[in-house]
Amino acid sequence: MTPEDRLLLLLGRGTFTEDLHERALALVGGASWSQLLERSEAHGVAPLVGRNLDRLGWPGVPRHIREAFEAARRLNAARSLIAVRALRQLLDGLGRARIPVIPLKGTSLAESLYGDPALRVSSDIDVLVPRDAAASAFAVLASLGYAPETGEPAVAADDMELLLEGNIEYAFGHPAGSAGPVELHWDIAWRWPGGPAAVADLWADARPRRAHGSPSLALGPEWELLYLAVHAARHRWAALKWLVDVHEVCVRGALDWDSLRDKAARFRLGNVLGITLGACRALFGTSKLPAHAVRMPPSWLRLFPAAPGPSDIWRGALYPTRLFPRLSDKLTYLGRVLLAPTLAERRSIRLPARLAVLYYPLRPIRLAGRWGLETTGAGLRQFRADGRSDRTRRRGARKPSNSLTG
Repeated sequence: MTPEDRLLLLLGRGTFTEDLHERALALVGGASWSQLLERSEAHGVAPLVGRNLDRLGWPGVPRHIREAFEAARRLNAARSLIAVRALRQLLDGLGRARIPVIPLKGTSLAESLYGDPALRVSSDIDVLVPRDAAASAFAVLASLGYAPETGEPAVAADDMELLLEGNIEYAFGHPAGSAGPVELHWDIAWRWPGGPAAVADLWADARPRRAHGSPSLALGPEWELLYLAVHAARHRWAALKWLVDVHEVCVRGALDWDSLRDKAARFRLGNVLGITLGACRALFGTSKLPAHAVRMPPSWLRLFPAAPGPSDIWRGALYPTRLFPRLSDKLTYLGRVLLAPTLAERRSIRLPARLAVLYYPLRPIRLAGRWGLETTGAGLRQFRADGRSDRTRRRGARKPSNSLTG
């Protein structure tokens, strides 16, 4: 790992202790400042790095690099201010409609975790609403001037159920185009086994909290960590900012680890949580983590500073099978990805209700036509290889794993 990589891991966090201060000072002489700036921006932690460099007194930092960090901070502060205003408007609108809402990540997390909305880079506004209130939330967003971000037609009433079944979120563009898109969520993990039960438990744990002065709900401490782990895993742990969030939640404390273990086991999130905490420990030295909660990052996971591996739509869709502890969960997930119809099938061809069953064979046909039979075969071969690897590990295990695998 290069000096600038090690320096980035020390400076790109919210909690900057005296020990980190001393370790960072020992590295500044051998770091490339231009590379540090570039890496900070690529991983979404430039505001934190700039803030902590300022605390160090900008030791040896060239003027143009300092000005670049300060410009990035000002730009993110301006974006955050716009996002805060848009989120307030959205929370107020949903509140008037009596729709429960939980802001996810973004400026609300920056405010609660870092004490300043400008210290966390975010490109959109994410909110979670109950699944049975999603249609009403769509209407609220439309009344506020939001439109589908993708430019597609608005979701018709008879398509809503299929959208809710096949997706976990829907993106809306800001009416003025000044703020990032709003992503309306009704689930937290795409086609995850036990998903409805997990979301029900999440809502049961939610508690009132004002976000930027507007009434809303907040995730309970354990669900906040689980959600951030799910989000980091969904993006294959590629950006440091998502792991920094998890690290800061752990540093802050106030976690009931027994409750966390129970939730992770019940909702098949043990591997997701364990790998995420293992990545945090490997990169940031995150301490005070129970041994049962941490898993060594697997060999297929390319952590910082490795560049993310080649990505395509199939890799993104099929890699979650590696995170399920049970073969039955892997098969269920794969079946849902390949066979369960979505709104895309409905929009590709309109069939009468009596022929709706034909959407099931249409799904794999459409996928094969879009991404190619060869790619499909490669994805299935990878799935079978993962299954063989899982069986080999189980046969070779001498004692039960102490990770949160459920």
